[in-house]
Amino acid sequence: TAEDFERRRATELKHGRVAMAAFVGYLVPEVFKFPGYLSTSADVKFEDVPNGLNALAVVPGFGWAQIVCVIGWLEIGPFLFSKSDVAGDFGWPYFGRQIQDPEEKAFKLNIELNNGRAAMFGIMGLLMQDAI
Repeated sequence: TAEDFERRRATELKHGRVAMAAFVGYLVPEVFKFPGYLSTSADVKFEDVPNGLNALAVVPGFGWAQIVCVIGWLEIGPFLFSKSDVAGDFGWPYFGRQIQDPEEKAFKLNIELNNGRAAMFGIMGLLMQDAI
């Protein structure tokens, strides 16, 4: 049905957005590490965290709990319902401006959908290369 399609399209856009953030988050630590501590109680500095999949074992459990809580809050809060008739449009500004024209909004979301699909393949490639 049309309702199922809209839900699946919004989910695909969310996954694409996560994949784009993951792709950038995978590459940035190769060239930049935040100064300071990731966890003062565990004496873990940001520079001590390895890149890629090896970082999973270094981040303390409380850090993972914080990540899960933030994702849960986003899912039951701002990302729960679309604020327009276009799937994936949650009413957030596009680089600081609200897009009023429906054709331009559909065009930009289509670009984002395609970039998200590419990022999903990209992050899977990086993870597979790291795992092998």
